[in-house]
Amino acid sequence: MKIETKQQLLDFIEETRKAKGISINTACAKTGNFTQAMWSRFKLGQREPSWDKLYQMAKAVGIRIHVSARLG
Repeated sequence: MKIETKQQLLDFIEETRKAKGISINTACAKTGNFTQAMWSRFKLGQREPSWDKLYQMAKAVGIRIHVSARLG
């Protein structure tokens, strides 16, 4: 799957979390430094997560991310 934006990754994280039946509280506990309020703000678009935060969220729901880069 090719993801190019933060929003696409956030949507995929949320779809995966819901599909696996993982609560926001459980996912937050797996990150070790997220609160439910922080996760919800990202999910609702009230705050924009950094790529680092998105990687932590993805890992918490069992998504492995591989980054690739190339010139135009």
